[in-house]
Amino acid sequence: MYFQNFRFHAVFWPAFLMACNMEPPKGILCHSHWLMNHEKMSKSKGNVIDPFDRIQRYTTDGFRYFLLKQGVPSTDSNYSDDKVIIYLNSDLSNSLGNLLNRSVSKSINKSAQYPDFDYNVFVETASADDLRMVESLQQLSEQVGKHYEDFNFYKGIDCIMSQIRDTNRHFTTHQPWELAKDPKQERHLLNVLHVTLETLCVCGILLQPIIPTIAGNLLNRLSVGTQDRGLKEACSPGLVNSNNDKSGSTRPGRLLSNDNAILFERLS
Repeated sequence: MYFQNFRFHAVFWPAFLMACNMEPPKGILCHSHWLMNHEKMSKSKGNVIDPFDRIQRYTTDGFRYFLLKQGVPSTDSNYSDDKVIIYLNSDLSNSLGNLLNRSVSKSINKSAQYPDFDYNVFVETASADDLRMVESLQQLSEQVGKHYEDFNFYKGIDCIMSQIRDTNRHFTTHQPWELAKDPKQERHLLNVLHVTLETLCVCGILLQPIIPTIAGNLLNRLSVGTQDRGLKEACSPGLVNSNNDKSGSTRPGRLLSNDNAILFERLS
């Protein structure tokens, strides 16, 4: 609801409902303007956008992602086609899509698997940043869920993409393309792959309300069953076992699907 209509929806309409012995709304979300290149949209100025045209350009998921990332309930939000392209290429193509492509590459993940996790090997090879990254993943679903409940979708998206960027750095730091050349480093390599794929799994689950098609395709690629895509699974990243003794994983290893479709085509 736009804030200029607030009095009707927050005062008059609840009063009408109560007069009819009907329950009023439990909450009201009031949002601000969408601007076009920092100016208020106006038919007379012609600076309006056609959402159906933008869906054709950027896909439904891409357009949803931008609106929910850029839309801030408390302040006016600015629309710009240039900004849409920058955000979608940076987040969906470069960060999310690239992390998936790197972790399923045949030169690195030769057996196309979602490997088991060995916490003891992880501790031996992990840096302080790696340990903080895993701890952050354990807390991610709670943080994102709270932001979603408060209708601050942009904050939830920021948390998810921060985790994706940290995992990209983790992947680059451990250089799995070099580990894959040395049979003695196999357990180290499998752990890097597991942490990366587990992050993608958790983030894919949490992104379902934002980009349902892309998130669904990501989870399909990871061979995550439809019954394992709920918040419960995101709340328990498979980086410790069920006894919490940190010796194994709550998620057994499995083969990945052979669907090689690109998550999001880079925009030009």
